[in-house]
Amino acid sequence: MLTTIGLVQLVPVPMAWGAPQTRVAMVGDARGGRPSPFPASHFGIRWVGDEEAIVQVRSHSGGDWTPWRQVHVDHDMTEGAGGVVYGSLVVAERAERVETRVVAGEVREVKVTAFDTRYGPRRLVRTGRTGNSAKASMSDTRVAQPGVVTRAQWGADESMRKGTPSFAPLSRLVVHHTDTLNGDPDPGATVRAIYAYHTQSRGWNDIGYNFLVDEQGRIYEGRYSREYAAGTIPTGEDANGRGVIGAHAEGANTGSAGVALLGSFSSRRPTGAAVDALEAMLAWKADRHDINVTGSSSFTRPDGSVVSLPNLSGHRDVKSTACPGQPFYDTLPSLRQDVAARIAAAHGTTKGYWTALSDGRVFPFGEARSFGSMEGHRLNAGIIGMAATTTDGGYWLLGGDGGIFSFGDARFHGSTGSIRLNKPIVGMAATPSGNGYWLVASDGGIFAFGDAGFFGSTGSIRLNKPVVGMAPTSSGQGYWLVASDGGIFAFGDARFHGSTGSIRLNSPVVSMAAAPDGSGYWLIARDGGVFAFNVPFHGSIPGLGVSNYSGASVMRGTGTGRGYYVLGLDGGVVTFGDAKFHGARSAAPATARDMALLDSLPTP
Repeated sequence: MLTTIGLVQLVPVPMAWGAPQTRVAMVGDARGGRPSPFPASHFGIRWVGDEEAIVQVRSHSGGDWTPWRQVHVDHDMTEGAGGVVYGSLVVAERAERVETRVVAGEVREVKVTAFDTRYGPRRLVRTGRTGNSAKASMSDTRVAQPGVVTRAQWGADESMRKGTPSFAPLSRLVVHHTDTLNGDPDPGATVRAIYAYHTQSRGWNDIGYNFLVDEQGRIYEGRYSREYAAGTIPTGEDANGRGVIGAHAEGANTGSAGVALLGSFSSRRPTGAAVDALEAMLAWKADRHDINVTGSSSFTRPDGSVVSLPNLSGHRDVKSTACPGQPFYDTLPSLRQDVAARIAAAHGTTKGYWTALSDGRVFPFGEARSFGSMEGHRLNAGIIGMAATTTDGGYWLLGGDGGIFSFGDARFHGSTGSIRLNKPIVGMAATPSGNGYWLVASDGGIFAFGDAGFFGSTGSIRLNKPVVGMAPTSSGQGYWLVASDGGIFAFGDARFHGSTGSIRLNSPVVSMAAAPDGSGYWLIARDGGVFAFNVPFHGSIPGLGVSNYSGASVMRGTGTGRGYYVLGLDGGVVTFGDAKFHGARSAAPATARDMALLDSLPTP
């Protein structure tokens, strides 16, 4: 309700209790025990001397001392500290006293700082933020920006930071762990403690990390960049898209974004929720700044040496440190692939494709290049199929008599053009190596050329309906044949996942596409109806409500298995899932018979 007084309207202001006030105090030398001026939630310990020294700490609360705990070195903070060694934050529960001792190593000047980020007084704060709008996008960014807990929301005391932020274009991503408590009951308090430790003990201008991620998958805004409009997700960048320079990897801070997972991963891996959120943030940053996460680039170390480092690195890649922990570091190769797959899926996994027409014409789309065609040449039988080489530098065209025509770097390995066949050839498939291919006849007869292996056929079986196509497994050690009634015949390492052989169809099946890992496949009928077996259903032509559809010719799956293309007899191309449309051309007066895809996914 609005209350009017004269000409002034009093509008209710949304308020909420803020995070507990952060309290910091230097305890100093705690040998023999020293009191904390407030109930402490964390302690930071530093010393001068040996990084390998064994320094232990315990705290007193409620009448009892905790067991002695070893202080682990925080390499993120120790880097460039001029001989001062900083330990990782030690969690306490309303600690009233703290004590340290040196068990081994050359150590002097042990100092303790007490922090309270959990038990201090709270105050009412206005919800929402004001400021300048963030730039919506850079380049052709398509990966969605993940949600971020803002500095205001996690309770950053802005009076602790100092100086003016510096910015630089981003070209590298660095992953860390904070080496703090696993199973953290209050990650927001831990973020506040890290912030206070970095600024009040280490002396940095702000928290070192650009973003932090907790075990539940929440992402926290790290180093301050600027003010944002209310409701805007922080980017960690200035209005021109340059990343704020943090203090997370000595010698590699400029031009990099450091993302730290809360916890310690020296003996365990992060939670699935944390990794999922990390991938989301890394994919968005990489897509936004055109960073090839599976590639490497030159890096100049502080000592002047130049090395090649992954564009998505662990902290230990740029500096001698255990961060981000061996078990987590071991997963970085798969992390890079998963991040790359997210980016590819957002943009569509296919950079281009070719369509082949019955009269021998070939149309390239997207990044696909033309390497020639049979246009204008006399054909004994019309073109019925095509397959691309693994390099995307060539393709084969298949004639209805089994004749093979090679273009670009595609090599001729043989054909059935001179063989008297029992039934006509209806399709072809290339081997994973690109050094061979199979031809399949309508009776299920298989003809293998080059390094294609023979794993069986239906040539001697009486079929209810003719075979109309085939799909090889990713290993090249098997294949599926599909009949027009949707019957499936699996050979070699191909597994049977189901069929429409016992279903009354409105229209005959004309093609199939297999999931990249062989876990399932799709069938498509002439009317564009799609049948999914052990794979996700992404849509069909009838589901689009298309009128006067010319009929489906073939379907081809994307490299992720998250989408597929449908080529119509008229040359039209319809995309589903993560399949990206690059264009289409009318096949008139001929018919479109096949298509081949450029695969943009990174090779493991």
